[in-house]
Amino acid sequence: MILFIVIAILICVLIAHYFTWRPSNSDTYYNHQPLWFAHRGAFLTAPENTLSAYIEAQHKNIPAIELDVVSTKDGIVVCSHNFDLERKTNGFGYIHELNYSELKQVKNGRLPNGPYEKIATLEEALNVIKYPVRINIEIKTFKIFEFKTAIATAKIVKRKQLVDRVMLSSFNPITLWVIKTLYQSILTGYIIKERFMLLLVHVSRADFIHPRSDLVTKRLLQFARKKGMRINVWTVNTKPAIDWLIEQGVDGIITDRLEYYSE
Repeated sequence: MILFIVIAILICVLIAHYFTWRPSNSDTYYNHQPLWFAHRGAFLTAPENTLSAYIEAQHKNIPAIELDVVSTKDGIVVCSHNFDLERKTNGFGYIHELNYSELKQVKNGRLPNGPYEKIATLEEALNVIKYPVRINIEIKTFKIFEFKTAIATAKIVKRKQLVDRVMLSSFNPITLWVIKTLYQSILTGYIIKERFMLLLVHVSRADFIHPRSDLVTKRLLQFARKKGMRINVWTVNTKPAIDWLIEQGVDGIITDRLEYYSE
């Protein structure tokens, strides 16, 4: 009898969770026009996820920047798309297994004829990305129930009073659920690379859907509009595709090809 009552309560909670969830109002974030995001900064002309990539994107007048973060063993949030150092730096090992002091000497690429850059902290990145540029921080997780990076990132955003300019995004719906539960005022985006992942959108309680470009359909657009969710599409690198998506009414374009924005 007790088990039946517990199950009934859980079902009621899940139903309430499903039907009461509504995304936050994000009109001021978008300013009533499609928003272009520089994917990992201006990484076709500067090392990705570096301070120079974020500065270069701003020189091109891009209204928003997408960047990736992971956290070190001692809890410092740094800008990197990868956990391993071998793919993009001269270092070895995994960022989440190293203390920040061990990353300081790692070379992370450079501009032509410029000095090598170090791995930037999120705080340093937020300091160089100036108002009114919007920021999409993608949180990387190496385990489904790893929330250290998400919570640390949310705390930094709140402390620096950047809630109006920042969204936190992730492929992990549980990470987004934790952020939304603890920090309701922070906007969140659920990144989707496979169609079946849409089934978990209600778990994420996200404000935005970030589908891979080939997943955008009329049905997805109708679903988002019905729920009041915004759609930011990744990673769109051809002008015809960008034009078509904007005609369909998507809200954001995440791209490497920043020259198309100026066109």
